[in-house]
Amino acid sequence: MKPEDLRINQLVEIELNEGDASEYLPSRIEEIKEKYLYISMPMRKGALLPMRIGQEIQVMMRHRNSTVGFLTKVVGRRGGPLPYLIITKPERIVPVNQKREYVRLNISLPVRFRVIDEEGSQIQEGVTIDISAGGVLLFTQAEVKAGQNIEIEIQLTAKNIFSSHAHIVRVFEKDKKDKNTTRVAIEYDGINEAHRDKIFKFIFEKQREWIKKGIT
Repeated sequence: MKPEDLRINQLVEIELNEGDASEYLPSRIEEIKEKYLYISMPMRKGALLPMRIGQEIQVMMRHRNSTVGFLTKVVGRRGGPLPYLIITKPERIVPVNQKREYVRLNISLPVRFRVIDEEGSQIQEGVTIDISAGGVLLFTQAEVKAGQNIEIEIQLTAKNIFSSHAHIVRVFEKDKKDKNTTRVAIEYDGINEAHRDKIFKFIFEKQREWIKKGIT
């Protein structure tokens, strides 16, 4: 990918390093100038995350089923209801080989899933606790076990359903307030980057919507 391939409204991730830990926050290219890019201010846990002038960051994006990125520097900020960061435009974009922890969004969404390891298994229901582009944490009354393979559908909006093969990573202890409800951690399997971006875009747009409404 070349710098001239960057486009307005392209979804990107900003990598922040704090000690040995890395964090990846969703953003979007809002404007493209000759020497600079304007990108939306990243958010953490529902709040805008101001970044200092001169701070170096890595910006990453997906391109042809791979992750690419570039190092850049924050050179300015622009205010408003949805403020922007101004960063230097890259001279080159390079492949990034790194396992990422995807940003999670705390939200309740209806879920349907079916265990595919068991013949004749019934469709079960649940509600998300949080979602990310890598997996989902949900509440369910279904009896499930770690390691089971499932088909899952998440109702993102009335007309937008995300579906994927997945597997159950962990089944937590029964909820103390509701013994019939269990928290279940699920990880998606075998989805391509275009499919994963469906979740990524939903999270980004939902965060912006909440900021506009003053919800954190």
